[in-house]
Amino acid sequence: MRQQPVIRPRLTNSMKSALSVNAALDELATLRGQDIAVEGILRFEFEGTALDHFPKAERRGAKDEGPLEASSVWLCVGSGALQFNEDQLRRWHGKRVTVLGTLLGPDEKLGGCGHFSAYPAELSARSIERI
Repeated sequence: MRQQPVIRPRLTNSMKSALSVNAALDELATLRGQDIAVEGILRFEFEGTALDHFPKAERRGAKDEGPLEASSVWLCVGSGALQFNEDQLRRWHGKRVTVLGTLLGPDEKLGGCGHFSAYPAELSARSIERI
């Protein structure tokens, strides 16, 4: 039986010091492989499970030869026993959340993460909390 990530309505102390998506991506070289908290707008759709930068006005456009989703991180739960609580995350689609997880860099061969390698990084989620 697979466990679902913990989804809580209140922020823990570690979540209060969350980074923005852009800040996490700017520091990807030093944060890669570390557990961090990232705040953004949840996108939970078919082939598009991601955390988008907030505020929207600060989102970056795609650069030449770079990932299409330059201000977003792909969300996953890894290959362990955890899985997304899909009903809850559908309700939170488009809402601000904080995700606690391990930041992972792009596949060297593909140059990106997630669907069609469209994301510059991936966040393996352990918990997701609504702000």
